[in-house]
Amino acid sequence: MPKPDEILFALKTFAGAMLALFIALWLGLDNPYWSMATAYIVAQPLAGAMRAKGVYRLAGTLAGGTAAVVLVPNLVDAPVLLCLALALWVGLCLYLSLLDRSPRAYAFMLAGYTAGIIGFPSVTAPALIFQTALTRVEEIAIGIGCTMLIGTIVFPRPLGPVLSRRIATWVRPAIDWARAALAGHRDGEVINAARRRLAIEASDVAMMISQLSYDTSPLRASAAHVARLRLYTLSLMPVLSSVSDRVAQLRALDALTPELTSVLASVDEWVTAGGPENADAVNAQIAGLTANDPESDRTWPGMLRASLCLRLQEMVSLIRHARAIRRHVVEGDAAPANRLVEGSFVAAAVQIHDHGLALLSAAAAILATLLVCAFWITTAWTAGAGAAVIVAVACSFFAAQDDPAPAIALMIRDAVIVTIAAGAYLFLILPVVESFLELVLVLLPAGLIIGVLVSRPASFSTGMVMGAFGATDLALGNGYHGDFAGYVNSAFALVFGLAAALIVTRLLRSVGAEWSAARLMRAGWRDVAAAAAAQGAHERATLTGIMMDRLGLMMPRLAAAAPGADQAGAAMLTDLRVGLNAIGLQRQAGQLPAALGQEIGTILAEVAAFYRGNPRAPAPPALLRALDHALMLTAGAPSRARTEALMLLSGLRSVLFPNSAPPELYELAA
Repeated sequence: MPKPDEILFALKTFAGAMLALFIALWLGLDNPYWSMATAYIVAQPLAGAMRAKGVYRLAGTLAGGTAAVVLVPNLVDAPVLLCLALALWVGLCLYLSLLDRSPRAYAFMLAGYTAGIIGFPSVTAPALIFQTALTRVEEIAIGIGCTMLIGTIVFPRPLGPVLSRRIATWVRPAIDWARAALAGHRDGEVINAARRRLAIEASDVAMMISQLSYDTSPLRASAAHVARLRLYTLSLMPVLSSVSDRVAQLRALDALTPELTSVLASVDEWVTAGGPENADAVNAQIAGLTANDPESDRTWPGMLRASLCLRLQEMVSLIRHARAIRRHVVEGDAAPANRLVEGSFVAAAVQIHDHGLALLSAAAAILATLLVCAFWITTAWTAGAGAAVIVAVACSFFAAQDDPAPAIALMIRDAVIVTIAAGAYLFLILPVVESFLELVLVLLPAGLIIGVLVSRPASFSTGMVMGAFGATDLALGNGYHGDFAGYVNSAFALVFGLAAALIVTRLLRSVGAEWSAARLMRAGWRDVAAAAAAQGAHERATLTGIMMDRLGLMMPRLAAAAPGADQAGAAMLTDLRVGLNAIGLQRQAGQLPAALGQEIGTILAEVAAFYRGNPRAPAPPALLRALDHALMLTAGAPSRARTEALMLLSGLRSVLFPNSAPPELYELAA
């Protein structure tokens, strides 16, 4: 049964749709039902998401209408070229939308199939293309305006409080993971659950941040702080992975000194307390431990302790400032400075772009559209334009999914249901309706059902499809125009277009979530190899941002497709740490003596070769020997460059050979 907030949302959406329909009818627009359909397409439970989608829909409609006005008059005498041009436009816009990965992508996608919606039916009257495009923009703008008006002034549901609650849920998994890392636990359900939760939540929150500027809550002024908090959360994950490895290795070597044990206990107590206070005192205690350890650059346990202290300082710094922002966002404390933590360990705001999958999706949309157009031209089917429009819409709408075919199949089911219901309205109910008030009353039950479906994430697509297709099937205008033959023809065009999209998608575009996750993993390997070979972006923050973005994309896919999601997530963090150490060594190599620089160059070349192959296999023994030899050459030297290189070499050895016997560096201590 629907909940009160779902019923309220359904009533608001229906009110916006009816207001839009009334205005479009009053203005005498050609297709007033598009205003009603737009109300359901734009409807979102959260005000920020609704307003953002409305703006993007209007922008996409303007761009698509402009494309149709340019293409149709110039190519109408060459139907094949016109269909090819419109199909290529759909494919290009879909490609751009898949590269964006933000709510703004909707504008690109809509620009593609809006050109088809306007262009394909206009081939029979190309002289009226500008009027058709202008009218559609007006109809869409009315639907958007009415929905946004009702959604903004009638019990609006701001995005800000929802985002604040999402951010508040990060606290417990982050604390659990930090405490497990300080205890030296490398895996386990606590760490696995925290890694999954933080990676997925950070990916979802990125979408919400982009909608925050359209929100009605005060939090929209803090969008930059929320974005910074997300980066701190992403940056914390590889740091915690490194801390857990160092503590575990030191415990295995029985090298946890009483002083280090005390520091770990202090950090654990501070993390558990849950506030940013006393962070300076904790960091001072960590720094004192490093300064008073005479073995920090001479013995393997000393190097591990020194690198652990460095990671602990990074962890405390990230947690401290993340908590300051969280208090501002969740509890309303004063806003902190925009830039709280600076350093190479803070991830950059980076999004990866899967050009291959975007091109494949665009190719599928182009091919499906051209096949339907070929059938339309060959048979001179009067409803062929409608089928061409639907196939472009269906191929675009679910293209971001790994396998859009099940969603398109569900769309066919929903389209059949709503078409039958529309037929009942058209030929049994609407003939006896004599006023707009009566029309509102007879549409109310269907409108409320669709509104409730839209309000639920699990049935959102079903509700939106029913709202859009239902309004189109009814084709309400000024007066009743019941045409059974036209209704049947349009219904067949709808199902035919969806079926064509399903067949082409199944043959060309369907891939599994596990396949997509494997591609993300291999792309990460290539980035690490490029970093080691000095061929990629040589910024630690950039590599961290790229790899953590991949982790956010990969975790939900693996969770749904494979039982090894947790191991794969941990492995990607390991890959990131290898890449970060490789970037650091690339920078230090030129500041070291020639012999040592050459040795580091050999190590980096072997790391690059290893990651070009299969980095899930054991690392080659030759690489271990090269690392040990470089450590021997570097240990005990007083220069800052050598100290930095020592930390990086020890970190690389720790992550690539965590279970190997420690190198014999004790001779250098004498």
